[in-house]
Amino acid sequence: KQWYQRRVRGQSKWSVEFPTSGGFAKVVGEMKVQVHYFEDGNVQLHTKKTTEESVQVSNPEEGAKNVVEFIGRSEKEYQLGINENYREMSATTFKSLRRALPITKNLVDWHKLHSLNIGRDLMNRTT
Repeated sequence: KQWYQRRVRGQSKWSVEFPTSGGFAKVVGEMKVQVHYFEDGNVQLHTKKTTEESVQVSNPEEGAKNVVEFIGRSEKEYQLGINENYREMSATTFKSLRRALPITKNLVDWHKLHSLNIGRDLMNRTT
């Protein structure tokens, strides 16, 4: 039975500088995500992305709509990118981090190592 758990925590901060009259507003955002994945091991991913764009604000309603659309689009693209990287890492990087089974194809019970001759030999050398 394989058991794993993944915890994800994210945060984003946005600032908007509106012009005094019409034109374009400067939107700056920082998005952070922390993923903690463990399956008989422990892997953490910390990632951060900063983005910036000028959005048109001819009037307050259009400006608000454009700012919200930009933030939503940016966060969606970031999340999709992380999901794709995670999918690729799961198939490649995480597999290479996992310890391969010994030739016997059985897991080693490290708690019973002392009962094996090699375990006794190793313990005698260290004492």
